[in-house]
Amino acid sequence: MDTNSPDVTTDAPAAEPAGQAPEEIRHLIQQWKRLDELLAGLKRDDWIAATPLPGWTVRDVVAHVAGTEHMLAGEAVPDIELPASAREYVLNPIAELNEKFVQEARPLAVEDAFEDFRDVVAERTEQLSEMSAADLEAETDSPVGRVPFRRFMGVRVFDCWIHEDDIRQAIGMQHHLGGDIGRFAVGAIVNALPRIVGKKAAAPDGSRVRFRVTGDAGTDLPLATDVVVDGRAALADVDDTAQPTVELVFDTPTFVRAATGRIVAEPGSGVEISGDEDLGRTILGSLAFTI
Repeated sequence: MDTNSPDVTTDAPAAEPAGQAPEEIRHLIQQWKRLDELLAGLKRDDWIAATPLPGWTVRDVVAHVAGTEHMLAGEAVPDIELPASAREYVLNPIAELNEKFVQEARPLAVEDAFEDFRDVVAERTEQLSEMSAADLEAETDSPVGRVPFRRFMGVRVFDCWIHEDDIRQAIGMQHHLGGDIGRFAVGAIVNALPRIVGKKAAAPDGSRVRFRVTGDAGTDLPLATDVVVDGRAALADVDDTAQPTVELVFDTPTFVRAATGRIVAEPGSGVEISGDEDLGRTILGSLAFTI
C-alpha cells in the first residue's frame, strides 16, 4: 500500500433535493458535501490518525457519521459485543450505540469505508428530498429530547460540522469552522452558555459574563454575547456601558473545541480572561456541554 498517494475516489454523492428546503436540511446536505470533499483528499495514513475523541481514528469518526445515518435510514443497530478496551471511553448508552457502528466498520478497507459513507449519504439525501413539510415538522425523539424532525436534522448538522473539525485537527489541517454552516451550528453552543454559567459554573446572582470570539468573518465565527445571572442565567446583548464580572476572549477553534469537550481551555492558549479570574477559570472548566 502506498501511504503517500492520494486516496480513494468513488462517485460523488447524489445532488441535494430541489426546492427551498428548511435551513437544517440545506445545511446538512452541504455539510455532507464538505465532508466528502475533505475525505476524498486524504492520504491512506490520514485515515488511521488519532482524533481528539478517545479511542477513535479518522476512519472511526467517518464510521460514526455513516452509522448514525444508517440508523436514521431505518437500519438496526449492530448486535455486537463491545471489546473491553472500548469500556474506557464508552460511558453512556448513546456512546455505546455509536461505538457499535464504529466497531462493525473497523474491518472495512478504507475504500469500502468511504464508499459506505457516500452510499448512505446518497440514500439519506433521497429520503430527505421525499419528506413533506408535515413530515419535517412531525415530533420525533432526538438527543435533545422530543422535537420536530427538522430540528433533529439541525442536531445532525452540528454533529457532522464538529466531526469535520475532528478530522482536520487529527491530520493537522486548518480549521473550517466558519461560513453559513458554522454560524448555524455555533448557535447550539451559544444557547448552552446560560446553563454553563448559571448551573455548571454556579456564577453568583448579579454576575455578567461576557464571551467574545475573535477571527475573520469568512473563516471564523466572530461573536459577542453576555450571560446575565438575575435569579437565573440568560443570554443578553452586549452592553458596553455595563462592566462585566468577567470577560472571556477566545479564538474560534478554542471556543468550539472547549465547548464540545475536545480540549480544556487554558488562559494564554487561545483564550484570555479579564475581570474575576477565579470565576473565569471555573467557567472554562465547565464549558463542555456535549454528550
